[in-house]
Parts: sequence; C-alpha cells; structure tokens
Amino acid sequence: MQTNLHIQAITFDAAGTLIRVAEPVGETYARIAKNIGASLSPAALDAAFRDVFPSMSAMAFPGLDEASIADAERAWWRQLVEQVVRHAGGVSEFDAYFEALFNHYASGTAWRAYPETHRVLKSVRARGLGVGVVSNFDSRLPPILRELGIESLVDSVIYSTGCGAAKPDVRIFQHAMRALGSTPETTLHVGDNLRADYHGASGAGMTAVYLNRRKQPAPPDIPSVRDLSELEAFIVRGR
Repeated sequence: MQTNLHIQAITFDAAGTLIRVAEPVGETYARIAKNIGASLSPAALDAAFRDVFPSMSAMAFPGLDEASIADAERAWWRQLVEQVVRHAGGVSEFDAYFEALFNHYASGTAWRAYPETHRVLKSVRARGLGVGVVSNFDSRLPPILRELGIESLVDSVIYSTGCGAAKPDVRIFQHAMRALGSTPETTLHVGDNLRADYHGASGAGMTAVYLNRRKQPAPPDIPSVRDLSELEAFIVRGR
C-alpha cells in the first residue's frame, strides 16, 4: 500500500462495507412469500438474486424530479423482484408481496452494521477527516443509516438515485467530493466491489482501497483490507 498520502476525507460504500442485510436475501424473500401463502425455496431465491442483480441497469435516473425518482426506484426494484421470484417459482399475490418486501428493506431492522463500523467511523472523524457514504442505493438509504446510528457519524450520504449517477461512473464520486469539500488527491474511497468501488474511485483520481471481506482472489497490486479495522492503520500511515 502507498504510505505517502495526505488524506483529508474518506468515503465508504454502504452495503457490503458499512452495513449488511440482517439475514440472507433468499431467506427474507421466502419468509415474506410464506406470509402471503407462497412456498419458495430460499436457496433458489438466493441463486436467482445473484444471477439477476448484476444484469440490472444502473440504479440512477438523471433528469427526473424527486417524485418521479421515487416511482423509478420502485419500478427498478419491482423489475428485479419479478425476475428473481419468477426463477424461483413465482407468487400469485405479487403486488402485495413486492410492497411487503420493499417496505421491509426500508427499515433499519432489515440491516446490520458490521461489528467495526461505528468504531472506525468515530476514529476517522476524531482524526479530523471528512467522512462520506457513496452508494449505489435509493432514497431508503439515509433513514436506514439513521436507524443504525451511522448517519450522525458521517458528513454526507450520496446515493445513486439521488445524484443521477451510479458507480463506477466518476460523477457520483465527484458529487461526493463536492459535498465534502475535498479533492481527488486528498480523498480515499473504500468499498467491497472491485469494479464499482476500486476502479470507479481510481478513475475519478481518488486513492482507493478494496475491502475484501470474502477473501476473493484479487490482483496483488491492488491495495486491500479484510475489514474496516485494517483501514485505520492504512490511514495513519498515509497521513
């Protein structure tokens, strides 16, 4: 890893970096389906979600007003859920099913902060660094972070549907840096997706660190950490 940085701000991805789902997606999808009388396999739902999610279009809707963005968010997720559930057998009461699922993931109870998240954010802020969240997410993100006690520990929350650009598009990173008043040379980004986070932030001129929680094979020249606690030492060395 580089050690000659002069970091003034740090941005974090959200899901997979600061927070995670409280239970596997397939289990949640199956449990909510059972509430309306449908029996779906959690394993089949998990597999379908893993197949469908990467094939979806970018979750960003440039040029829309706030009300239209809310509709577009629901339509995006409805398309995804329709495909996932169809692969797993389908549900007859889809409208009710989708509403229950969408509302479930709008609540902080559907999510968990990683064990080190709050401690690391507090430590970073104590060093005087600006702190932001940069996520391919929708307008449910700020309330979720608020419920999990994270929103008060960051200076800005930038999500793709709110700014009209999704990672790895450099515009979402530029939006985040404007919010923090930082420059690419003084901003570090960390996230768990090589393409969206590492290459996206690098393309915006930022320093990037790959969060490799699942210990996936990665090029040896890419700076990486296994959890956010390791990032603390990197920031200390870099300042």
